[in-house]
Amino acid sequence: MTDEIETPQTAPAAAPELTPGTRALLRTVYIMGIVLVLLLIALIGGIIWKATNRTPKASEAAAVFDLGLEPGVAISGVELDGDRMAVITSEGIVVVDLRRRRVEARIGMRP
Repeated sequence: MTDEIETPQTAPAAAPELTPGTRALLRTVYIMGIVLVLLLIALIGGIIWKATNRTPKASEAAAVFDLGLEPGVAISGVELDGDRMAVITSEGIVVVDLRRRRVEARIGMRP
């Protein structure tokens, strides 16, 4: 008597044919997986871009620049609108672009 155990030899089951509805569902799952991977890549790229392109700090943004006013000219007011600043002086109005840090226009006032 031998103590060998006989195992039945069965052929591997063939994959069943997929119905058209199952194929469409499988295709949809593949597409959603690809979209998910692409969005993850875009998210990581956005984080890297945001980390490397930082906005200037408040101390860097508050640069001092010359308005080109003559000595003795009194400033009577300042108005801000977005990235534009209007400096009202005794001689006229000076319009400054704060983003480009330059004087855009000088409007003189006549007495």
